[in-house]
Amino acid sequence: MDVFFFSEFVLDRRTRQLRRGSHVLPIGARAFDVLEVLISHSDRIVSREEVIDTVWSGMVVGDNNLNVQVAKLRKLLGPEAIVTVPRRGLRFALELVSDTQRLALPDRPSVVVLPFSNLGGDSELAWLADGFVEDITTELSRFKDLFVVARNSAFVFRDMPRDLRGIARDLGVRYAVEGSVRATSNRVRVTTQLIDASSGGHVWAENFDRTIDAHFETLAAVSHAIVSCLSPQIERAEANRIRISTPDDLTAHGLAQQAWTTISSEEMSYESGPRDQAAALAQQAISRDPRSSLAYRTLAWVAWWTIYHGTTESIPAVLAEGIDAATRAIAIDPTDHHARRLRAQLHFMKEDAATGLTELRHAHDLNPNCALTLCWLGFYEAVNGDVAKGVPLAEAGLRRSPRDPARGSMLCGLGFAQFAAGNYDDAVTAAEAALAESANSATPLILGTISHVGAGRIDSAAELFQQVALNAPKLAEARLAGRWLSSNPDYLKRAHTFFRVAAGQLSSKDADALR
Repeated sequence: MDVFFFSEFVLDRRTRQLRRGSHVLPIGARAFDVLEVLISHSDRIVSREEVIDTVWSGMVVGDNNLNVQVAKLRKLLGPEAIVTVPRRGLRFALELVSDTQRLALPDRPSVVVLPFSNLGGDSELAWLADGFVEDITTELSRFKDLFVVARNSAFVFRDMPRDLRGIARDLGVRYAVEGSVRATSNRVRVTTQLIDASSGGHVWAENFDRTIDAHFETLAAVSHAIVSCLSPQIERAEANRIRISTPDDLTAHGLAQQAWTTISSEEMSYESGPRDQAAALAQQAISRDPRSSLAYRTLAWVAWWTIYHGTTESIPAVLAEGIDAATRAIAIDPTDHHARRLRAQLHFMKEDAATGLTELRHAHDLNPNCALTLCWLGFYEAVNGDVAKGVPLAEAGLRRSPRDPARGSMLCGLGFAQFAAGNYDDAVTAAEAALAESANSATPLILGTISHVGAGRIDSAAELFQQVALNAPKLAEARLAGRWLSSNPDYLKRAHTFFRVAAGQLSSKDADALR
């Protein structure tokens, strides 16, 4: 055989190339030879002496030469690809498949929700297991960055032995969701897990326990909770997977995903480096695919944080570029809720709260499962719309995604909503929790500053203000000048006054009058 397929790779003996997708990987001649020997004898353990004799024929070399090449291969293929069997040799551990068996992985994270096991309990509620699979599949499909296998294809595997690698190969997906349901007349317990089917590794697992007074309401609530947890974990797993890839090895979507991951993980950083890196990756993606909505959406996110931190000489120009980027993303994919959320946020920056709220509510309608959109909607409702809606919306977002990589900014959304409602002690707690997630980020420092003044702790507020002024001077300057992302007169007056009190520009009596 001249061509071998395994995992997401192709080894071609004719061209002496190792490829991932359409990209040729830099493997080196010796490493290629070692891999060729191991793959050719993948049905057995190959002794180290046999590998050395084949690859370095007629040469006197030591074990270290082989160790170096094996290390290179593990870096390229993953640590599980080549197994060392003590005192016996090496074994190639990835499954080889024929060309006819192999479905190419989509150019975005791909997932199948497999039939859930019914663990008994009330036989009249056995239908719930299938209901969860159907609802989770439907709701995951709202996340347009995911490729989700249809329910009918997944249910083919209901009564078959679970060979996840084989299922993933047959369906052309990387991730699989498995679960079980135990329902009684009073409660339902759902256990679910996300698995990287290419390696068999567990990415995430959680239990959901609910009363079952209203069957369909419970089904919807648990399905939404599972989906809200799943999506960030898939995004995090993808981020870890592509982080080791160089831009030359990535497709346009891979570049855009790397750009989105970069800005999402460093969004509250005052330093412009992460934003510059995300923008450069997004532009590379657009140069390869002018219809990359994810890349345009990333540019909109970069623009928002650049304006927020004030790290630009021309806010109007960056604002226009950001709105244009979000609009382009929506034109390519009108159902992209993230792009609509970002265009909404940029309209708030433009001091057009009416357009911003309409757009943000639309983003939430497009995907009610997105925890991040829920938290931002809670923040903007609190400071520009219906104050009473703010805290419940932000709390719902945090409940739905308790391990979200963006938890720091989500906690800030909750905290500012609590501040708007006058719950200053709760806002301080949210600020401290956000700082624990994103140490020294300016946003939770600002939240903590104004909230401590609201709670009457001026000394603590003054200490936090000094950190803001040191870590994010342009942002501190903007807030002292009265720019607060809000059109609500009451919120504006309190936030601006409390911040100036912490800065020593006003006395504590000025704050007393507003509490």
